[in-house]
Amino acid sequence: MDPGDYRTAAVGARMRVHAILAAAGLEPDEADELLCALEAGAVADAHCWVEELHGSAPAAQGAAHEEGWDAGVDRALEVLARVADSTYRQHGRARATRSLLGSGEIPHNREQAVQPTAGPGPAPRSKGRSSDRDR
Repeated sequence: MDPGDYRTAAVGARMRVHAILAAAGLEPDEADELLCALEAGAVADAHCWVEELHGSAPAAQGAAHEEGWDAGVDRALEVLARVADSTYRQHGRARATRSLLGSGEIPHNREQAVQPTAGPGPAPRSKGRSSDRDR
């Protein structure tokens, strides 16, 4: 799956979980906090996977390669730690999610997201071209 597909699926899942938790009586801000914790936990899991790469450079490439490999792993770990922290602190998305749920404007799949609209606005992106955001 393309990373953009995962993002689209995540938005849909977040919307659905919010709707289910709201139907169960959970306050939107509480649901948002739970979802932020789950998303940060997923990033923390990725951090663990990358951490296992430390010291595992192919020995045949030499010491300089090993040092570069470990430096790259260290940098990736720093970025993942910041992403997990940032994700956890993204509380407050509940208000935006509620407004999207109320308007019914969330596309259910990527095909629906690129369908032409009758009204004014930007032209839909062609299927053959992807933006950096979709990568």
